[in-house]
Amino acid sequence: MKQVSVILLIVLCSFSAIAQQDKEDRIEDRKEQQAEKKSVNRNKVDYNVFRRQILTLPEFGEQRNKLAEYKKAGKGIAKIYAVVDSLNDTEDSKTLTGYIQLVLGDNVANIYEVTYDRSLKKISQVKATGETLEIEKADKEEKQAPAKQTVKKAPKKKKSEDEEDEEEAEEEDEEKEEKPAKKKQKDEDD
Repeated sequence: MKQVSVILLIVLCSFSAIAQQDKEDRIEDRKEQQAEKKSVNRNKVDYNVFRRQILTLPEFGEQRNKLAEYKKAGKGIAKIYAVVDSLNDTEDSKTLTGYIQLVLGDNVANIYEVTYDRSLKKISQVKATGETLEIEKADKEEKQAPAKQTVKKAPKKKKSEDEEDEEEAEEEDEEKEEKPAKKKQKDEDD
């Protein structure tokens, strides 16, 4: 009986030690899950704040004003988006990158690159990327005045007398053909 009680005592102690270890593991797992939730929540908040700040930028307003021009010109349905780039984001990054995008049909162009400072909770930099859609380039070329080109005439070749006589005869024939046509138009008008 003493042996059974000693065995039970050893088994109970081992179960309590195992249970204690499981409890500590569960506590650590919960802490990790809470930390993940906090970082995800922080990212969501930062992304939303950043996106809303992009929408209030004057550059975004300028691009929205251009949408009416695209619609009038019949270029298709144009849209302007504030996009937050989450692919380059790491857990300890201090900045976020976003873009003001112009979408025209299947064409997409990042017009401005916007940098957001997470510690200040403000946009720290806005810079033009230089990307434009092909349609915009064509519009700019149309707006520019065409350059005048001077055409130089080739010097006349010296012709023989026979060629000069033939050209004069052709010119006289053309003049005769034009005159009767003009008389017929006058008669029709009366």
